[in-house]
Amino acid sequence: MRITRFIASFSIGLTLICAPDALAQEGQVVDKIIAKVDDKIVLKSELEAAYVSFLQSPEAREFQGDARCLILNNFIENKVMLVMGDIDSVQLDPSRVDYELQGRMQRIIQRFGSEKAIQEAYGKSVEQFMDELRPQVEEQLLIQEQEQNVLSDVTVTPNEVRKFFKQIPQDSLPLYSVEYEIGLIMKEAEVNDEEKNKIREKLLKIREDALNGQSFEILATTYSQGPSAGNGGNLGFASRGTFDPAYEAGALALKPGEISLPVESQFGFHLIQLIEKRGNEFNTRHILITPKPTEKDNQDAMDFLDSLKTEIQEGNITFEEAAKEYSDDKSTSANGGFLQNQQFGSFRIPAAGLDPELFFEIDKMKEGDISSPQKIQISADTEVARIIYYKKRVPPHRANLTDDYEKLKAATLEMKKALKRQEYLKEKLLEVYLEIDPEYKRCNIVNE
Repeated sequence: MRITRFIASFSIGLTLICAPDALAQEGQVVDKIIAKVDDKIVLKSELEAAYVSFLQSPEAREFQGDARCLILNNFIENKVMLVMGDIDSVQLDPSRVDYELQGRMQRIIQRFGSEKAIQEAYGKSVEQFMDELRPQVEEQLLIQEQEQNVLSDVTVTPNEVRKFFKQIPQDSLPLYSVEYEIGLIMKEAEVNDEEKNKIREKLLKIREDALNGQSFEILATTYSQGPSAGNGGNLGFASRGTFDPAYEAGALALKPGEISLPVESQFGFHLIQLIEKRGNEFNTRHILITPKPTEKDNQDAMDFLDSLKTEIQEGNITFEEAAKEYSDDKSTSANGGFLQNQQFGSFRIPAAGLDPELFFEIDKMKEGDISSPQKIQISADTEVARIIYYKKRVPPHRANLTDDYEKLKAATLEMKKALKRQEYLKEKLLEVYLEIDPEYKRCNIVNE
């Protein structure tokens, strides 16, 4: 199962990074089309790149069989999904593609260490790299979207979970390590009005310089604290609903060429210049300055959490209610402050999944304790106040329906989805035109 999961994820994964180095080690591959699924093709170079990458993975050591055939089968299944997506008119939001592309590019840059290192390794700029990567990302997202459409109605009942559990031999039940149920309430310091007014006054002076003829883009490069500063504050065309609502309202109230008064959003204060409106899209540049809380602002956040802790301990409000109402951590507040195991949808987190700093804090606490407020650094220039609720410790144990229902439910659901996916592909494979190079006849991939 692990091998299949690796190859399936790789076949819709990022081949662009490993392919040049991997193929260089194996010698030049004479490229050719080795499979067609309607108008979708699989190239031999794609298969070989995936195969070499697989050989370098830990999974390869325990795999027995023809890995090339298994990889080719996954490529063909993905092409079937793409063909069916075309038939079903699956569409992607361009902003989703851009978001995914930017995220992957950032991970690639981190892997290489710098943009310069990428250019030296591949002889192309990051922009060229992204242009080449975009079709792959679009294809991967289209496959995911079609699979979601096919599998969205798959659910499991408690009876199915129990049946799945009973089918597992007792000595094959997974052993789970120590797990914790932990809640957090975080409070960001609220910047005082005096600091905000200083930012507004600074932006008004910058606006006056721009109105008097200075280049807005140069001013943005000089003063903006946003990531677009190096690009003159230019954000490019965006659809309505892409940006912070306050920013969009300020931008759309302008005429092309106009510069707004300071606009406050969740990111800070902006000067916005509207460049162009085009249907449901608009093009802007901006100057962003984010006010910083003072020491008193930070202490006020600590004092607030100290009072909130007292209210919880006295029974005036539950921790869950307090987190939902007051926590500034959006990733946990909806869960009543509790950290969530994304893989299984439960609130039990294995020790290895905890941030080391958080783990050391709860190691000093007892079950049921709420910590005193503490300051934590969540980024290079952002500090927040936090209290921790150590609700429960679950000792190491073999899987059982009482303690691990959510995990077993997730496993049952994945099994049911895998079965439906295979049934769907088996059916659709009969409907498409399939041609496979005779070299891979041994793989027995047919649609007859």
